[in-house]
Amino acid sequence: MIITVRGIALHIDHRPGEGTPLLLCNGIGANLELLEPLVDDLAAQPGRRVPVIRFDMPGTGGSPVTRLPRRLPRLARMLADLVTELGYDEVDVLGISWGGALAQEFAHRNPRRCRRVVLCATSMGMVMVPAKPAVLLTLASPLRYFGPRHLRETGARIYGGGFGDDPAIAAHFAASTRAPDPLGYYWQILAGAGWTSAWYLPRLRQRVLLVAGDDDPIIPTVNARLMARLLRHGTVHIVPGGGHLALLTHAADLVPLIHRFLS
Repeated sequence: MIITVRGIALHIDHRPGEGTPLLLCNGIGANLELLEPLVDDLAAQPGRRVPVIRFDMPGTGGSPVTRLPRRLPRLARMLADLVTELGYDEVDVLGISWGGALAQEFAHRNPRRCRRVVLCATSMGMVMVPAKPAVLLTLASPLRYFGPRHLRETGARIYGGGFGDDPAIAAHFAASTRAPDPLGYYWQILAGAGWTSAWYLPRLRQRVLLVAGDDDPIIPTVNARLMARLLRHGTVHIVPGGGHLALLTHAADLVPLIHRFLS
């Protein structure tokens, strides 16, 4: 389904349910189909089935690229309009990697509309402990999304956490990946250039669950601990052997944890 908000056409997937919806913010260049296992696992948890909202950022998946880039504050306003368009007054938000920055900005700018926050493999932006230069160089280009073979080769190196050891997860990524528009990918990089949440994290009123793998080459684990020290209501969960995609590789442990936190 395509919904236009603030002049931006967004390809979304909206799963109905009961209670407070969960808004999912994906990683840079990643299309919403890559989160299908997470959505299915959440739906399989005992108790009520919450509504889930997924979307493709402009230039990824089914969302056309915009002519000009948008900064994170403007993208957070876009998400608030999307929530309104779908008929909700309040949501929980879960952000992964780059999507974690967007989730933080959304929570900061919409304190009355955002109930709880889950941040997975993410950081405070400019104020963070960075990845190694070789990993950053790989992330600077969307090349890994072009061709399943190339994705499998680079995935084990940059995602860590046994990504390359699990053929099923690698196969899902290869089959579900839709290469982003390169311009849209660079627009996402520009959206977060110079951005940091460090100054407002102590003011967030929401309860925040921080999930980090201890084998994440992209976002070192120390970033989650630093964020938790700034937050009023922050809880850190470290995943032993988990990498950047721990939500997929360690779903059996993490999905029930997230479901309990949101419940």
